[in-house]
Amino acid sequence: MLRYALTIFTSAFLLFQVQPIIGRFILPWFGGGPSIWTSCMLFFQAALLGGYLYSHLICAKLSVRSQAWVHLAVLAASVLLLPIAPDETWKPLPDQSPLARILLVLIATVGGPYFVLASTGPLMQKWFSQTSPDRSPYRLYALSNIGSLLALLSYPFVIEPRFTLQQQSVSWTSLYVVFACFAAWCAAGMLKHDAMPIQRDQVAEQPTVEPSLPQKPGWIVVFLWLILSACGSAMLLATTNQLCIDVATVPFLWILPLSLYLISFIICFDRPQWYDRRAFGLLLLVCGPLACWAISSGPDLELAKQVVIFSAALFACCMAVHGELVHSRPDPRYLTLFYLLISAGGVLGGLFVAILATNLFTGYWEFQISLVACCVFALMAACRQRAWDVAPSSDFWTWTGGAFATTVAAIAVLWQPHHESLDAIDEVAWLGGFGSLIFLGLIAVGTRSERSVSTWTWCGSAALPIGWLVAWGAWRMPDVMTAGLSLRFAAISMAAWAVALVALWGLRHFSEQRQSQLIRVAILAYAMILLALASEHDVVTRAQTWTLLLVGLGGMMAEWMIRKLRSSDRPSLGIWFGAPLLTLVAILGYDFWETLDSHSHAVVHRSRNFYGVLNVDYVPARDDDESPMPAKFRLEHGQIQHGFQYADDDWKRQPTTYYGRASGLGLAIETARARKQAGKQARAQADQSIHVGVVGLGTGTIAAYGEANDDFRFYEINPAVQELSGRFFTYLQDSAARTKVCIGDARIVMERELRENRRQHFDVLAIDAFSSDAIPVHLLTTECAEIYRRHLAADGILAIHISNRFLDLGPVVRGLADSLDWQSIRVSNDKDESTGVYSSTWVLLTENVEVAEQLRLSPAFEAWEKDDTILHWRDDYSGLWNLLSL
Repeated sequence: MLRYALTIFTSAFLLFQVQPIIGRFILPWFGGGPSIWTSCMLFFQAALLGGYLYSHLICAKLSVRSQAWVHLAVLAASVLLLPIAPDETWKPLPDQSPLARILLVLIATVGGPYFVLASTGPLMQKWFSQTSPDRSPYRLYALSNIGSLLALLSYPFVIEPRFTLQQQSVSWTSLYVVFACFAAWCAAGMLKHDAMPIQRDQVAEQPTVEPSLPQKPGWIVVFLWLILSACGSAMLLATTNQLCIDVATVPFLWILPLSLYLISFIICFDRPQWYDRRAFGLLLLVCGPLACWAISSGPDLELAKQVVIFSAALFACCMAVHGELVHSRPDPRYLTLFYLLISAGGVLGGLFVAILATNLFTGYWEFQISLVACCVFALMAACRQRAWDVAPSSDFWTWTGGAFATTVAAIAVLWQPHHESLDAIDEVAWLGGFGSLIFLGLIAVGTRSERSVSTWTWCGSAALPIGWLVAWGAWRMPDVMTAGLSLRFAAISMAAWAVALVALWGLRHFSEQRQSQLIRVAILAYAMILLALASEHDVVTRAQTWTLLLVGLGGMMAEWMIRKLRSSDRPSLGIWFGAPLLTLVAILGYDFWETLDSHSHAVVHRSRNFYGVLNVDYVPARDDDESPMPAKFRLEHGQIQHGFQYADDDWKRQPTTYYGRASGLGLAIETARARKQAGKQARAQADQSIHVGVVGLGTGTIAAYGEANDDFRFYEINPAVQELSGRFFTYLQDSAARTKVCIGDARIVMERELRENRRQHFDVLAIDAFSSDAIPVHLLTTECAEIYRRHLAADGILAIHISNRFLDLGPVVRGLADSLDWQSIRVSNDKDESTGVYSSTWVLLTENVEVAEQLRLSPAFEAWEKDDTILHWRDDYSGLWNLLSL
């Protein structure tokens, strides 16, 4: 057992540790977008399928001795392919497909070792089942998931902050050699086991009865294995995309969803009884609408709330599909086929998100589709296994009613719009702890000791919100009175607590007949409480609240009536299970349709490619007397606005949004032009022109600053942005300057220009790639700063736009200035609705002290604090954790 446990644990650790390592290596080469990680995940899932297929085939086709020798040969070959660090010759060319190049890089670097690691789990479990037929191999699968989880959690908190990428690569390579030794030890054990003679007296003592062969899985079961795994995989990648779209493609935001995905596997495979359909069905019923609400809230919702809501929805979906998957697991004889189909389903989910969604959809809709699919197929799997044979007990219904009432009460207090004194972290931490207690109680009441366990969990759930109300009210009483906290809410909360205690006391002391009557009264009481609370908060719409209540209560009443009409020894029809999930599917489908319908009215163009979703909206003119504004076209990348242009001829050439004349960029261009014009050696008009470089095209707004003989050079990674900037926006065409757009990652293109001796000598180089939408970390490293320096003129200005909802990039930009030994000047401007200018913060870096002093004379200048943090990022060492504004 020990040799198999060590081999499987080590292989699983390496399997998931290499994913963020190789991702960090290639991330700067392809622009830093979330699609890069999705593409990597597609490769990893395909390689996992290859490894599972290899283990299935050699176990099915070869003898035990041949299996061992073949695997030893494959192990030796994989060691020869080390180390895994990719060479820079694999950097992409401008006209190459990013997806194809990423897959080629991964095949050439980690393909061989990853294939061997992927095959280890099912192969070692098969060998273990042959050497120890009386022991279950599924515990080893849970052990492998624990190793995977440890690898994922250790990377962002231990490995990445303390080791450079090269050190990580060397450490991983060394540990892989240790793994190869463990695997060879297992192969040697199989050779020894195969050569072991069978004792004649043991053969004589064996009974002559032929053992019955296990039933072969039918096609419906095989289909469920495939589709349930695909749903979980698609939900994983869709959630990762949703989290990375607005922040950055960084290991922490990759690892959190993947960790939850693995935890669901660990729970379901190690102890299947932990999967309670009733509890996780209700969790799904709550998390689904909340996730839709988070999506519809868009960029206005705090990051901490987004992370918690999307992660909870992912965990609920994965537990549902993986729980049903484990309930249908086969006899160990078909173990490799089972794992093969799980892996194949993972690849199907990856293909859906990474390729099909990118090419078929014009928006980020895979999250909603995956959410609905998880609900539908989990329900199908439960119906096939006659989930209704085990009907919920009266304790479960009482607990459920109490959980809903107290949860809604807590949410109503914390999420009231006028309670802004609590920040997002406080809300998430408290609600997370409270929700965990409620959910553990739901699982506990399903155990054999549900009566005694529910007593304590019920008391806790009832006392916790009341205790918090008292403590919070005593601390914040003046503010509460000022804010006008509804006394009706306090009365409703106390009513919920009273009903909870009465129901608990009745269940402990009443007879079974009286308990049944009490349950009906409690359900109706909680229904009234929920209806009252619905008017006190805005977490879900009233229509959703009514739908949940009516369909849920209708299902409960129908269930109760059918159980009374049918004999007690026959199972009920399961309406208690189907009604909530069907309600959830209806709500999700309606929300999806409503989202599409609401976006279709103003959108004149929508497209999607590898780099994301682009929308062009037409905003009609506003004719009110106070602030009339002309019509405009607006460009959005995901949920973030990337500029707009007025349609009116008198307004269309004005710089807007983050690039107004009072912004840091306007100050930099004005200063550079003034120095050119004031130069003593300027004799011709051409000598007074300026050369401006811009990383990030957007609508081309910065070209509005161009004058005759100026040169404006834009670097844009997304070809679709260039197409839209010429089709719907006219900044480039209307500019008096000469404009050129270079397609490709800005850093790679500028590196190529330096190699070809084409220094640009920019007077101003504007870096505008960090407003959100998954910031490219590789454009803020010390090595990249050196590229910027070589492209700037002697007194040039490096202007970096650091306005961001979630990240404070000031310390990193100061680190760039410190590494270059340059001056850094922070400039902020206020919003001006009359000209369409947004508030923005820019940091201007320059080597020329005279230029720096001139910039500091601006009224928009903001001095750095003496104790402000300074961070130095390098290509092999960076981290966003300390910069996050949750």
